[in-house]
Amino acid sequence: MDDLISVLLLGGIIGVVGIFAYYVVRTYLVPKRVEELAEMIKQGHTGPAISKLTKMIEENERDPYLHFLLGEAYSKQNDLQGAANEYRQTIKIGKWGAQVKEAAVRSRLAKIYMTNRNYDEAKKEYLILTRLDGTNNENFYQVGVLFETAGLNDKALPYFKQSAKLKPTHADSFHHIGIIEYNFGNVNDAKMALTEAVKLNGNLHGAHYYLGMCLKNQKDYDWAVKEFELASKDENFKGRALLAKGLCLMEKGQLPTAQVELEKGLLTAPKGSELELNLRYAIGACAERKRDFHTAIANWERITDVNPKFRDVAEKLKAYEEFRTDDTIKDFMIAPPGKFEAQTRAIVEAMTFKVVDLNVVDDSEVHILATEEEGNRRNSKKSNRLIYILRTTDLVPERTVRQLHEEMRSKGANKGACISTSDFSSQAHAFIQSRPIELYDRKQLIALLRAI
Repeated sequence: MDDLISVLLLGGIIGVVGIFAYYVVRTYLVPKRVEELAEMIKQGHTGPAISKLTKMIEENERDPYLHFLLGEAYSKQNDLQGAANEYRQTIKIGKWGAQVKEAAVRSRLAKIYMTNRNYDEAKKEYLILTRLDGTNNENFYQVGVLFETAGLNDKALPYFKQSAKLKPTHADSFHHIGIIEYNFGNVNDAKMALTEAVKLNGNLHGAHYYLGMCLKNQKDYDWAVKEFELASKDENFKGRALLAKGLCLMEKGQLPTAQVELEKGLLTAPKGSELELNLRYAIGACAERKRDFHTAIANWERITDVNPKFRDVAEKLKAYEEFRTDDTIKDFMIAPPGKFEAQTRAIVEAMTFKVVDLNVVDDSEVHILATEEEGNRRNSKKSNRLIYILRTTDLVPERTVRQLHEEMRSKGANKGACISTSDFSSQAHAFIQSRPIELYDRKQLIALLRAI
């Protein structure tokens, strides 16, 4: 009996000691081992840490901290798939505390999804993070990026705005806001956001480009040119920036400088690309205004080799068809101002009229008041005729002949004529019906030039 009691007492003592030992191990030794493993991972000793963590998880697979640390170790080894599996397991267990925070785990998982281009899953995680960690602008910014990447700019914009609100120094948020607002046609809002973006980070070349586009839209060409110069330092924007800069300089009337910038842009444009065609079209327009028709035609012909239906290039080449084959009209088109004025005077005289007054509007347009003799010798009557002479490839609109008719009244001209190197619109032809105005198109002008 005494032996039985002794055995029972010994067994009880051993049990108590065992429970105490287990408590000590779980309370002091195991956490210490886990923290040592966490430190090993930080120092890059991931191999041994992974081996030990794997064994520990086999003994306690519901410990979220062990799974989290194993995920950290795999991530350190750039084993993103292994890391993602462990982070997902941590989320599945769902026990959060000081060591394992849900926001931290989901943030790591979201970044892995982004790296692997699994944008749908990344978006789900970041949307959850906007609720879990609503003061962190990065979560809102990433949701905006993901919506924007999917082409859903209307959904992206509020997230970028919230990101900028949470962190007013976040230049990229203002950058994206500006681009989206510009594409929505909200130029003033875009300008404000992009101005803030470049103020915060002057190296955002895309922001400089779109700010330049806003300013170009508002006809603030001087400031726009400066922004395009900054944007052109980035190879990704260089061609587009030089195209836009050249167009601004054309609007300012700086044609030689504009053509130089456009030709620089042409060197960066991929062959046959839409950018190349737009640059050549702009060069053609610039050269045309400079009366460098050889350059203009050469660029238009290169465009038609790639895309015969590009904008109005086919019409332009048709308008210059005689110029390409007939020296008579070519000399008239490229004549300097003094010679152009003399040619217009000679045209009027070839029509048997006498020049009374000649007004050079610009190097493409001259207005001449002339007289003619009507009736027989005994009862001759002088009448005035107002003649517009235009050298242009654009279709002459109704407003031009309407202006001619109004000026005829003010100058007491009985008849009028409009002579052009191009054709006239149907509205212009309709306007002169029952009015004493004659229209001379390109072919009739060539005949007059040959008669000089």
